[in-house]
Amino acid sequence: MKTEYTTIIDHSNHESFVVNSKVYDLGKQAEIVKSLAQRQIEADGEFAKIHCSNIVSWMQDIAEQAQKILDIQLKNQ
Repeated sequence: MKTEYTTIIDHSNHESFVVNSKVYDLGKQAEIVKSLAQRQIEADGEFAKIHCSNIVSWMQDIAEQAQKILDIQLKNQ
């Protein structure tokens, strides 16, 4: 995620901070799962490639959507 947590702290009001921090957490966790799946692909070969490549794609999509939400939220502050 391109947004740093300090940006959320600095640019969120009290009401939006809760939403912004939850969206940030969602995006970061998606990136972590994506990374774990990518390492599994590299370690376990062909079966892992079939299964984990889907997970990598889904987690990347979730992280990108979370970033888009943060961009909108922080722009509107």
